[in-house]
Amino acid sequence: MRFIEMMARTPGGSWPGCRPFGIRNLLESMKVRPEGLKQAEQAINDALKDLGITHYRLESMRRESAPGADADVYSLTIVSSADPDRKFTTTVARQE
Repeated sequence: MRFIEMMARTPGGSWPGCRPFGIRNLLESMKVRPEGLKQAEQAINDALKDLGITHYRLESMRRESAPGADADVYSLTIVSSADPDRKFTTTVARQE
């Protein structure tokens, strides 16, 4: 989960080692483009795959924070690739 928090703080395309790693710009654009959430989910899964992390994938990501809040809060559900019944859900916050 900390790994995904780092992705949320990193601008898209800014890390030459893994272009899909950063999703900060996608999260910021969600205020005006609701499809940004799906794009962020896809970018997270692309980055995990690109980096050889194949045991887990992001199943879902939901925005939990209220409009106008000081921080954006997201609920993330990670699922095991080997056992789809094995899921982990946590929340991560990203300061404005």
